[in-house]
Amino acid sequence: MDAAAFLRAAEALPLATDPREVLGPAGALVLAPHPDDESIGCGGLIAAASAAGLPVRVVVVSDGTGSHPGLPPDAIRPVRERETLAATAALGLPPEAVHFLRLPDRGVPAAGPEFAAAVEAILGLASPAPSAVLCTWRHDPHCDHAASFAIAEVVTRRLLGARLLAYPVWGWAFAHPIPGFPLPAPPLLPGPPRGRRFAIAPFLDAKRRAIAAHVSQQADRMGDAGAFQLPPEAIALALREVELLLEETP
Repeated sequence: MDAAAFLRAAEALPLATDPREVLGPAGALVLAPHPDDESIGCGGLIAAASAAGLPVRVVVVSDGTGSHPGLPPDAIRPVRERETLAATAALGLPPEAVHFLRLPDRGVPAAGPEFAAAVEAILGLASPAPSAVLCTWRHDPHCDHAASFAIAEVVTRRLLGARLLAYPVWGWAFAHPIPGFPLPAPPLLPGPPRGRRFAIAPFLDAKRRAIAAHVSQQADRMGDAGAFQLPPEAIALALREVELLLEETP
């Protein structure tokens, strides 16, 4: 099946309401390719896990400075990190649970020495070991999302007993087109999808506040006419009452 059919089939996966059922007893290590992916893709699950007392750590892989190509990276990096700390606080996480690798936006490595160094850096932040590693879907149409997933695969293999779960961000556009958002040809995938949907209605307000905390992604406040802006349709998809966690084999 193609990616659109795969995701539509995934929208019928079993629905969970307990974060322990999805993450396991030792909580989660969440990899976000850019500042804001954690809130958009699995912010409701993060909030639910935090409320349930499960440990959650978030690692932001890239510095996110590509969102403002007209500004020096040193000008936007601290802004995006402050926004991420505000967003994760809205989800119930303390600042010490959030880490920034600061790899270059659109330059997250998919192989080579920098890839190996990223794996080791993340493993150094994964103690005590989580029972689940979360990252963007391998078929999300962004190079940093795919590279971060490749990193997550190796990290999960090194964390014996951990499960790998993928959350779509831009991949949702295959099944729910976003006006003006360009997509490659949909990949062909083996089915059926595996995983869980997670009900986030009790935590939807927290997720809404987390996404809103990424102000630089929703309004040009820094004088960069070429700045990226989250499409309203993408935000609406993120604020549905369920999140999708696809079971992956690392």
